Amino acid sequence: MNAASSPWIILHVGAPKTASTYIQRRLRANTDRLRENGIYVPVLPEVAEMAGNAKLLPTALGQRPSLTFQRAFPKIDARALDPKKIVARLLHDWRSDSESVILSAENLRPIHARPVRELLPTTAPCMIVLFVRRQDRWLDSYFNQMIKTNEIHESMSGFLDRLLLGNDERLCRPDWFAHYSAWRDACGNCQVVFYDGVASDVFGAFLKTAGFESIPGLIDIDRAQVSLNLYELAFLLEKAPKDYPDFLRRKSASEKAARQLGVHDNRSVLSESDLARLRGAFEESNRRLSGALGRSDAALNLDQTLNPKSYCSLAELYASEAYERYRKLADAIYARRNRRDRFRSTFRRSN
Repeated sequence: MNAASSPWIILHVGAPKTASTYIQRRLRANTDRLRENGIYVPVLPEVAEMAGNAKLLPTALGQRPSLTFQRAFPKIDARALDPKKIVARLLHDWRSDSESVILSAENLRPIHARPVRELLPTTAPCMIVLFVRRQDRWLDSYFNQMIKTNEIHESMSGFLDRLLLGNDERLCRPDWFAHYSAWRDACGNCQVVFYDGVASDVFGAFLKTAGFESIPGLIDIDRAQVSLNLYELAFLLEKAPKDYPDFLRRKSASEKAARQLGVHDNRSVLSESDLARLRGAFEESNRRLSGALGRSDAALNLDQTLNPKSYCSLAELYASEAYERYRKLADAIYARRNRRDRFRSTFRRSN
């Protein structure tokens, strides 16, 4: 069946770091135009500024919101969220006889597949859209984002240890065959998109995979989400922040120093050992996924050898003269921001 010819429930489940936010924001920017073409994208008002329209759902199912979620929505009590009510509100204005509905939340995990399907009505077929990405490139981006948002403060190897254990539901474990099989078994239809092959047009790939024809006149948006460069990442990893405001001062200082020095180093901090562990953990899963999808290409084949120019040892970076110049400038900017913030705090108290 084609989603464009009859109403479907389209559930976009990520994965994270495969342009999910871009897809979600572009859906949001075109809600009226999409609805004119039979595609409904509901928005809950209390989280309207959040990109994914169903992001409350994984939080409600797991009741363990991320630190980023808690900072963005301090008034939302995760323990009080009811998944059934969230789904009912999302679907309240859906014209199920004439239009498809898109729900998007990249933090849904395999353990959520059956509970989510049980929450959704059976009056329309359900299609899952899952984007996957080669695990070494994915891990670089995921680790960078977690450091950038102060969700974690640990080495890449330590983070990979926790990821491979798979006992923290807040973390995405990139076993793509496990994701695929859980959603396929629960919903009967899981469509997989290989991100590395469609990176130049992920929104078009999403619409096509969901069964929709191309829609002219859609508003495009800026896709750029700037990652930390290697020097910024290293600076944030050197010292644990005292608190979140202190982290923000360090992050701001790192970015300003990089701009002033023209630093644009985007090498990976994955070690050869990390890459070997990734291959050991996920190569068989990748083969099973390719086999299940009838694919013979090597889209998920992990690098068998290191490209020395693409990777960097943090210990060697910290010992370099170039990083020492960067550190001194970032430390000076950070110290000035600390003094300024203390002065403002003292001034406010005195008045």
